[in-house]
Amino acid sequence: MHDVLGVAKQRLACEIDSNFVLQSKPIAADPWVISSLLQKSIRRGEMEIAQRAALTFWKFKGAAIWRRLMVIAFEDIGIGAVDTLTRTVSVGSDSVWRKQHGGDVVLAVQLAGALAVATKDRSADYLCQANDHPVLTDFARAMANASLEARLTTVRDKMLDLPQRAVAALSVLSTGSRGEISRTTSGLDALPVTFRELGVPEELVVASGIAAARTREPITLMVPLIWLAANSSQKAAGDCPVPPLVTSGEVPLYALDQHTRLGRLAIWRFACENQSVRSCLARFVPARQTRSAAYIAAFYVDAAPIARRLIWNQSEVLEAFGIERDLLHAGVSAEGVEPLLKTMRANLGHLNELRAEALASSESAPIGQASQVDV
Repeated sequence: MHDVLGVAKQRLACEIDSNFVLQSKPIAADPWVISSLLQKSIRRGEMEIAQRAALTFWKFKGAAIWRRLMVIAFEDIGIGAVDTLTRTVSVGSDSVWRKQHGGDVVLAVQLAGALAVATKDRSADYLCQANDHPVLTDFARAMANASLEARLTTVRDKMLDLPQRAVAALSVLSTGSRGEISRTTSGLDALPVTFRELGVPEELVVASGIAAARTREPITLMVPLIWLAANSSQKAAGDCPVPPLVTSGEVPLYALDQHTRLGRLAIWRFACENQSVRSCLARFVPARQTRSAAYIAAFYVDAAPIARRLIWNQSEVLEAFGIERDLLHAGVSAEGVEPLLKTMRANLGHLNELRAEALASSESAPIGQASQVDV
């Protein structure tokens, strides 16, 4: 399978530039903030920050960066830049080639920059938990009880909506309690065969299969399905506004989201101390779910936006579907989705003040004082 991706590796080989790595300095932050920063800076197209974050991530976690970059490629790049996605998989899955072409750190920094400037499509992320959307509960239950062939037939059915086909594809994969693909599932073989039959380019099928086997993330097998849906659509890259870059020292504060301890502390303070946000949460969210709703809403306001996206005939519908699913799952009522996001955006300055305070407090605390949760 790796031979199919050989061309992708050779294209990257012609562009390798080690000068940035030699001249760059790591960012002073803990591993969990850096892991978050790597992904969010890529989303925003901030190439230099993404490259410095990749360099810092490597210093903390070494070769774990290849799994991280693969997941980012499928979650945030997708069909927006298939060539960049396949390069990431081809290089990330071939340690021998990396040793022969500059080494891990040079190539990781190079790819982080390429991912940052690439056009992006986050449709795979919006679909990878489609089976939890209330409108698809019955359909997901039917797929769970169907035979493997019936599920694959549903994946092939172009008359169905894309979220339904995504639910069918997800049902083909056996996942564990953490949502990872089981190593014994037959779906890792069955879905790529189906995608080939439907006309997905071989390079993308192979890249998705390798990434699925290595990361165990179902999102990797959503991208070929999205490619099929978008193939006949008119497509264009569009620049999108993102919230202003606000930093504390060298650290962009958008990195402090719900996947970091500091981010959770700041967001919860924000939900409790900001009167407008507190009132909105009280109006639209049950008390027992206030915290999770605040985390997810803050994510979509400041951590999820992308600066350059692929626009095609279902991209905006899928984005609305995914955001609605996540907020409903977090306890927000349907009529509260837009008001909560609007209120969060209007008060983002306050959240950043609290993030800066949390970051400053952590820098003065003893190293290792508190545990963190990785992205």
